[in-house]
Amino acid sequence: MIGSVQPLFQKPDHISWDTGNDIHVWKFPVMPANFYFLNDEEKIVAQRFRFDEDRVRFSVGRQSLRLLLSRYLSVQPLDIVLSSEKKQKPFIISPSSRIHFNISHSGGWVLIAVAIEELGIDIEITDEDFSYRELLSEHFNPEEEDFITRAMNPAEAFFYLWTRKEALTKAWGTGLQENLKNVHVLDSGPWTDAQKKTWKIESFIISSNYPAALAYSSKLEHIFYFEGDGLYL
Repeated sequence: MIGSVQPLFQKPDHISWDTGNDIHVWKFPVMPANFYFLNDEEKIVAQRFRFDEDRVRFSVGRQSLRLLLSRYLSVQPLDIVLSSEKKQKPFIISPSSRIHFNISHSGGWVLIAVAIEELGIDIEITDEDFSYRELLSEHFNPEEEDFITRAMNPAEAFFYLWTRKEALTKAWGTGLQENLKNVHVLDSGPWTDAQKKTWKIESFIISSNYPAALAYSSKLEHIFYFEGDGLYL
């Protein structure tokens, strides 16, 4: 994958909120389970999905988030109150906390990023048959279009940049409502000095067909990658 690394996800020795300026990225497999830790509203949302795989993916994401945050906050998963405002970046309402988080899911994986500063994460499953060319002129600036069309694998290059754009706009809190042509995500820029001082983007892969990106405040320093399936044990 272009410009991406495949990090080693490790089992955590323990989970505590003494992270300093670290970022914790958690990986959870999507699989059917007993979803005991969804609240009533989340259960209603889950039932609205037409396809079972989408319902399971949403449920795994929300339950994993609650289980994970409960470890950091030392509270029961269902005691955590999360915002549910439409099109707004989710955050913890209760208990009071400095924790920032972001979640993304695609195909067989859920990713959750946690830190004490703003951040955004995105994962996609690469679809070689996806009609990405229709999106180039609308969502990518000329430098990015050239990067994609000249790549040995243009579809791979498309998803590499797309995950970076989505992660960055999620970190900003705007989501894909932002004019994506103005969201520059190539390492070569053109980033303004203010952007360079404020934000960083790290691309990585779960496997060759699962590109991901993490955008985060430049106040944050080290990234640690953890396996999350042990939380269900």
